[in-house]
Amino acid sequence: MEREIKLSAGSNLESAVYTLLAAKARNEDVYCNFNGVVLHSNTVSMDSAYMEVLGCTKREYDERQKEKLEKYEREEKLAQQKAYENIPGWIEKGQSLIFPERYAEWEKYVKAHATDLYYGFELDAALEIMTALENGATVEEAKQILDKQGRLSSSLIRNIIFLFSSKGPEFWEATAHEEISAENKQILEAKKQENIQLAQNNAEKTTNHTL
Repeated sequence: MEREIKLSAGSNLESAVYTLLAAKARNEDVYCNFNGVVLHSNTVSMDSAYMEVLGCTKREYDERQKEKLEKYEREEKLAQQKAYENIPGWIEKGQSLIFPERYAEWEKYVKAHATDLYYGFELDAALEIMTALENGATVEEAKQILDKQGRLSSSLIRNIIFLFSSKGPEFWEATAHEEISAENKQILEAKKQENIQLAQNNAEKTTNHTL
């Protein structure tokens, strides 16, 4: 009498077929349910299973997967190359928006993150908001830009702005989705005071230079 066998979690179609063929070799009459398709040990073959479940042979499936992988690798390589090419521009743009005391830190940050998971897209997103803030946009208007970007982790973008923008702490506060902890309030206040001091220092340098 044919009996059903349960596949282990995460089993793919190939392993399911091998399980059925192994049962057949032991003269066991079994079947399994794979993604809604019932496969029988006494009639299954690798290609018949793939045709029933995926509509193609095993070889065709493997070729498609290989093509997808090769396409993905090409796209990743191009994205990485483009990120490398964008590094000087990101550095220059950021340095035009931040205090000179943070230039070295910004350059180091850009080089470290240009080829990470997002290939620098988060740098573009943060720079867009930092530019708006430096051009007089309110924190609420900058928050709307973040909401519209939507394609990346907002927490990562918020952190970049917090670290480098003269209005970073205020923006971080305005975009917090949860109550800010006492510890984070201390960090925010310290950053605000740091920004005030840097602004004063640079204002004095400008005044002295013009005298």
